[in-house]
Amino acid sequence: MKQQDQIPFEPPAKLNYKKHFTRHQSTLDPIEGIWTEYVVGTLSEDGKVIKRKEIPKRAIWIIIKSKGEYRILNEYGEQNKFIASFKRTPKKNTYTFNVYYLESKDRVMAEATLVNGNRLEMAFDAPKGIFEENYKEFMGPNHSAGSDKQLTLHWQFNWLKSFPHD
Repeated sequence: MKQQDQIPFEPPAKLNYKKHFTRHQSTLDPIEGIWTEYVVGTLSEDGKVIKRKEIPKRAIWIIIKSKGEYRILNEYGEQNKFIASFKRTPKKNTYTFNVYYLESKDRVMAEATLVNGNRLEMAFDAPKGIFEENYKEFMGPNHSAGSDKQLTLHWQFNWLKSFPHD
């Protein structure tokens, strides 16, 4: 029993996608796989940095090709808070990241670059509709964004490929 507690839990969807990526490894596009998100958030007021915070291993993402784009799923194989994807651009190793947040109805598009086949880099400002949620995660529950402040929350993302490995 004690030994089972030491085994990290992997959601069934993540395990199934690992099997899929293993079976199709020879035909996968470099962006397909399981990725771990690392992020640096920079909170600014009127252009002046207030706080900068690194959040390691913030999320696990699954990227899989579907109908000419690369769908982004959470580790449970879902898109329950968003609809997100990458699309290849004419520029080598560059993709357009596109996300639509279902609750707030915000849309973000950003350029993402695949570096060395195992790191995705992108950056964008948190949209207004999800700013409050992200602000609380960033500053803590005792702080309020307040309507009189001109605040921006800039995210710099690094996604590191964890599976499959080259």
